[in-house]
Amino acid sequence: MEAVKTRFPTLASETFSHGRKHYFIDVKKAANDTHFVLITSSEQFQNDPTRYRRTIQLWEEDLAMFVEALAMVLGRLAYGDLTPAEPKLKVVEDVKGVKALPVYDRPREKLHALGAGSLSNAELLAILLCTGSSELSVLDLCKRIMKSVKDEPARLLSRTAEDFCRFPGVGVAKAATLMASLELGRRAFLSAKD
Repeated sequence: MEAVKTRFPTLASETFSHGRKHYFIDVKKAANDTHFVLITSSEQFQNDPTRYRRTIQLWEEDLAMFVEALAMVLGRLAYGDLTPAEPKLKVVEDVKGVKALPVYDRPREKLHALGAGSLSNAELLAILLCTGSSELSVLDLCKRIMKSVKDEPARLLSRTAEDFCRFPGVGVAKAATLMASLELGRRAFLSAKD
């Protein structure tokens, strides 16, 4: 049983257990020299060999607010002030798209934590496109685009803006973003060869 594995160094780590529940708190150093905390809980239910794991990721700039909020909640608990409070955040019942993924699996957050090399071609493309359509999440849309070129990024260079616009959720603006990104990558490759 282990915490979430990343290729970034663990600077500090604590673990504790209670019954079938295990908790891991790791401080990691990200690719951009910032720090983040992974808090993971792992639980195994009776008659089920599967371990269910949940992880939250907190970036260095959010830690002070998190600690302050946690202290406030624990203070209320300690003094028995547990009257229901009005939620300050709107609860979204039906989360869709990338927001339905755990934070550590979202392309943008994964890039910051693990570096661009750890992302799939579809995840890199999803960062460029930002949004999908009403039928497809951005990640599903990008998986379709990459499947159309047999997951070979070089084949994207032969596509036109019109080709990209044939995918539901890709309009002229997203097609232009893709075309510009591909051209910039092509120029970077050519100048590196010289």
